Amino acid sequence: MLVLVRTVTGLEQLAAEELAAAQHRVIDLSRRQLVIEPHDATVVTSPPRLADDLFLIHDAVPDPGHTRQALADAVPAIQLTGEPADFAVTASFQGRRNFNRYDIEDLVGERLRELTGGRYHSRREGVTPPVDRVDWRVVLDGKTLWVGRRPFAVPLHRREWRRHTVTGSLHPPVAAAIARLGRLAPGLQVLDPFCGAGTLLLEAHAVEPGATYRGIDRQPAAIAAARANTPYGAEIAWQEGDARQVRGSVDRILTNPPWDVRLGIGPLGPYLRQWRRVLRPDGLLVAIVNHEQAERIGGDAAWQILDEYDVAVAGQHPRILVAGLRQRGVTKVR
Repeated sequence: MLVLVRTVTGLEQLAAEELAAAQHRVIDLSRRQLVIEPHDATVVTSPPRLADDLFLIHDAVPDPGHTRQALADAVPAIQLTGEPADFAVTASFQGRRNFNRYDIEDLVGERLRELTGGRYHSRREGVTPPVDRVDWRVVLDGKTLWVGRRPFAVPLHRREWRRHTVTGSLHPPVAAAIARLGRLAPGLQVLDPFCGAGTLLLEAHAVEPGATYRGIDRQPAAIAAARANTPYGAEIAWQEGDARQVRGSVDRILTNPPWDVRLGIGPLGPYLRQWRRVLRPDGLLVAIVNHEQAERIGGDAAWQILDEYDVAVAGQHPRILVAGLRQRGVTKVR
């Protein structure tokens, strides 16, 4: 069975690399989604952390195009089996159409009702489906109409550990991408000087539990949230402090500074100067920042941009930067 993986816009290639590293074969990649042939059941038992969600594909028919009538004509071609349970359908599509997501959901929902004998719960009128339900996903990507079923009770991005958030908390799959870009390894010293509720370091710890982690935030409520989110056995040091006055020596700085949208930060210069002092010469800075902040880092002679990814998250379009320190014109990264 093929699997449909949904991810964040801008992280598609990184998600493909994560899946390939787990020996799953990527057979199609497009905006926000990947279709894979799984190597084994680990795609479900140990799902990709960069995935927003994941669905087992039960059928696929050609994308019917932009008219509602063509969509209605295509839906009867869907053939699958499933349990006669309460279910809901969520749909999305690419390109311009003269129908909306609810038209897709209701047409496919009725077809699934016929095929499975289950009870369809439409979202068209804003009614929340029952908690104990099967979730189906329909995606029209311009080539194919995919029909998949979520094998989990909730979307993958809803991490079990995430009980508390604060203003500016990062989307967990984006945090997982930053951790992956950090090239983490056992024994490395990793710092997040804007740790918030701990999302970034908790995702990093899940990727590499053998590193040493320290999170700093000036807000006591954020530190309390980070501590409350930390699973039993995860050793992460959470401290109140100022990101402009961090001390010590670290191998990695992974961080999500305020983007001057919901939280302000002011000039980035004082932070960069202090981070330059604590980051080891062969270390890495991986930060998700707004475009003005990205230009500030890129224009700083002390830093060399090694990679960058434009993403779409929380209604914003920040940039993930991977940077190293310049050492006499050469950047060395461990």
